[in-house]
Amino acid sequence: MPHIRVDWTQDPVSLHAELAEELERLFAYLKQHHGLKKRSIPMPDRENGGYVAFLYAPIDPRVLAQAIEEVE
Repeated sequence: MPHIRVDWTQDPVSLHAELAEELERLFAYLKQHHGLKKRSIPMPDRENGGYVAFLYAPIDPRVLAQAIEEVE
C-alpha cells in the first residue's frame, strides 16, 4: 500500500514516498482538483531512500491530507 509522508517543517514543504509514481499521482490529483502547479519533480531521496518532491505553493493541510487519501 502506498504511503506519502509530508514534512511541514521544511520550507518548501517536502513530500516523501517509496515510488516516484505515488508522488506523480498526487500531483496530478492536486492539479486537476485544486489547480496546483508549483511543485518540483520527484527525485531520489538520498538521505532517507525512496523519492522526495517539494510544494512551492501554499496549500491547506486538510486539502493535502484529503488528496493523499484519494490517491492512496
